[in-house]
Amino acid sequence: MNWGHKIILVFVIFAAGILTLVTRSMRTKIDMVTKDYYSEELKYQEVIEGRNNANALSAPVEVSQPAETVNISMPHELIGQTLNGTITFYRPSDSGKDFEVPLQPDNSGNQTVGRDKFVRGNYRVKIRWEMNNKPYYQEQVLHIN
Repeated sequence: MNWGHKIILVFVIFAAGILTLVTRSMRTKIDMVTKDYYSEELKYQEVIEGRNNANALSAPVEVSQPAETVNISMPHELIGQTLNGTITFYRPSDSGKDFEVPLQPDNSGNQTVGRDKFVRGNYRVKIRWEMNNKPYYQEQVLHIN
C-alpha cells in the first residue's frame, strides 16, 4: 500500500470517528431544571422573600426518611395553621422522576410520603407555602437509600 492510500485511509477513519461523536452527542438526553425557565426567573423575588420568611421561623421544616416513608415535620408555630402550598421532589439527574404533592400536614404538623414514589438517589425537596398572605420557601437535599 503506497502513502496515498494511507492518507485516504486516515481521512476516512477520522470522518467516521467524527460522525460517531456527532451521532452520540445528538442522542444524549439533556434535562433542563424547568421547562418554563424565563417565567420562573421572573418569580424568583417570591423565592427570596419566602426564604427570608422561612428563616424567621423558630425552626426549619424537617425532612427525614424513617422506615418506608419520607416525613415532613413543620415547626411548632405552624401546627394548626392554615397552610396552602406544595412539596416538590426534584431529581437533578432525571426530570422524569420529579413529582409534586400538596402540602397537607396533619394535626401534629407531620406529613408523610410513601417511599414507593421514589427511586434511589438524590432529591432536592422544595417546600412552598403561604400563611396569612406571606410566602414561605425552603429547600433541602434528601438522599433516598
